[in-house]
Amino acid sequence: MFTTLIDTADLARRLNDPDWVIVDCRFSLADPDQGRRAYAAAHIPHAVYADLEQDLSAPAVPGQTGRHPLPAVTTLAERLGGWGVGPGVQVVAYDEADGSFAVRLWWLARWLGHRTVAVLDGGWRAWCADDRPVTAAPPRPTPRLHAT
Repeated sequence: MFTTLIDTADLARRLNDPDWVIVDCRFSLADPDQGRRAYAAAHIPHAVYADLEQDLSAPAVPGQTGRHPLPAVTTLAERLGGWGVGPGVQVVAYDEADGSFAVRLWWLARWLGHRTVAVLDGGWRAWCADDRPVTAAPPRPTPRLHAT
């Protein structure tokens, strides 16, 4: 069980574990489509993509919310469940920058009560530097009910 950080070797050993969900959180505030394009080009095998604005935030309301308000609990739980997150599932989040987007997913999952969530230490750059496998194939997650 990983609850904070996980290194590339530990994740690589569990790539095909059906009780593990890997989430690519790459995103750029300057170019909101950059993360999705990067994911389509290559990602960690079996990873699903989480868009900061579409998946990890509620719509911003000018004058009422910040730029990336928290999503509704039920909306977030449904999204995580659609990605295969449920009780007993280990979640690993990664991004390409300093970890701030992956940490948002980590925090949101914990906010929902999901404790087995970790951030990939060094993220995408460490994964590639360690010459780990990548793919452009879309994942086929098994949806699960995520209790809220």
